[in-house]
Amino acid sequence: MRYKCCPILLVLLAQTAISQNKINLYSEINYNSIPAVSLTDYKSVQERDKKFQNPNIALGIGISGGGSRAQFFSMGVLLGLEEISENNMERNFLSEIDYYSTVSGGCFSAGYYLTLLKNKLHDENCSFNEFYFSKADAYKDYVDKSANILSLLNNKRNEKGDKISMTQRIDADILQYDQTNPDNKDKFKTQMLLSDFFVAKESKIEPSLPMFVANGTAFNNGERIPFMPHIIKGLSIDESLAPNKADIPLNENKINDGYNFPVTYGITASSAFPGVLPKVKFGIKNQDKILCIIDGGASDNTGYKTLVELLHSDTKVDDKNKKALFIDCLGQGKKAPYINDAKIGLLSLFETASLYTVQTRYMTFDKDVENTFERYKIPIKNYQIIGFTTIRSHLQKMEKDEKYEGLVNELKNTNDDAAGWLKLYTDFKTDIENKFGESVFRKDKDGEIIAATLQKDKFAELTAGEVLLMYEYASHIETKLRIRPEERDILLLAGRFAVFLKNNELRELLVEYK
Repeated sequence: MRYKCCPILLVLLAQTAISQNKINLYSEINYNSIPAVSLTDYKSVQERDKKFQNPNIALGIGISGGGSRAQFFSMGVLLGLEEISENNMERNFLSEIDYYSTVSGGCFSAGYYLTLLKNKLHDENCSFNEFYFSKADAYKDYVDKSANILSLLNNKRNEKGDKISMTQRIDADILQYDQTNPDNKDKFKTQMLLSDFFVAKESKIEPSLPMFVANGTAFNNGERIPFMPHIIKGLSIDESLAPNKADIPLNENKINDGYNFPVTYGITASSAFPGVLPKVKFGIKNQDKILCIIDGGASDNTGYKTLVELLHSDTKVDDKNKKALFIDCLGQGKKAPYINDAKIGLLSLFETASLYTVQTRYMTFDKDVENTFERYKIPIKNYQIIGFTTIRSHLQKMEKDEKYEGLVNELKNTNDDAAGWLKLYTDFKTDIENKFGESVFRKDKDGEIIAATLQKDKFAELTAGEVLLMYEYASHIETKLRIRPEERDILLLAGRFAVFLKNNELRELLVEYK
């Protein structure tokens, strides 16, 4: 008896034979790839309160690294974005943001804002600006810790028992939760977890916050690690080993599904710049290996890759209405070109090489973003970049005045030290106070005006000399952790001013295309 073989079956059998004989590289067999960015497991952020955001627009923001310079420049940008509002005033650019993809210092500003949003410390009756400049004294937004090359040498001490680890500092000072004393009345009662930003599809809870992703880099191979629940689970992370073994474990059973992963660990890992802050280590379930993570800037210092992947994964919104804003906090850094004629230490060389590796990624940033948008079929007109270059471009179009020429000479003759810059800042602050009057500023608790609170309608009246000082001072603040009050003030003002300069382009991102 003869049997006729189906042609389709023959094809399948042939394919099976070919696949069995296919050559597989050893490196591919033994390599467990990091899970891809995906929104498949989560409820859509477009299901949030439609009173404050348009569900037909997917708007994301990427914030680069750069220590306290990045933190407070981007904080100024966030404050400025709230000032771009629609007619009903309840919906503004800041409330429209669906996705945050952040790196290092950028994690601090986003984390601070979102923890206030979660705990409802500001609402339609008290804007973020009003809270930040008049009611936030009890909720400081900076980590008062000196971090330098010696931190790397002290890595073991940091891991084995510093009284306050970096994760605890970030929890207490940025995310407002005291790990060591959960009953602290001056802090929030609950720790920020990934479950605050990612809601499982099967959950009965409805999304209320944007999605927040801190980005780190795998120390061993330089691969990007976005801290999202399914990625944490896919990597089998079940405990924190550093910066401090005394930190509270992820939970009592040391098993983590990703949702109960503390946000502070993601921010700490993303901020672990080589040579400045110790790398972060995580234990892996049922393995004697660990996952070591360093600064996210080593793989992508603007968070653009993760952000575009998040937008691409948003199936609720048409591609033509997927929009992005990138906050580029790259500054010049206040380092003179000269060094002492002595042997360069290995650690110093490592730190400098790491910094320049991050900076060289900016050389092709615009083209890289454009190519990524085209690959995911998102119109390239749908993104904007804000940075110190925004202010510089504006400055180059302004007309020089007498004050400008005088300031140029003063900058040339000023020592590049804290005292010199403080004098320049004090003169600038006095100048704009005399020019505009006290009524256009807010004051701090000591009755001193806060330059960063200059009313938005006065920005157009700033002269070339005043804009030059703002640009030079803000962009030359070093990548560091500890910040001085005058540096913080000028960075916040520069961020708000940069948003003012991009007002029309940013409003265009809020337009829904039919």
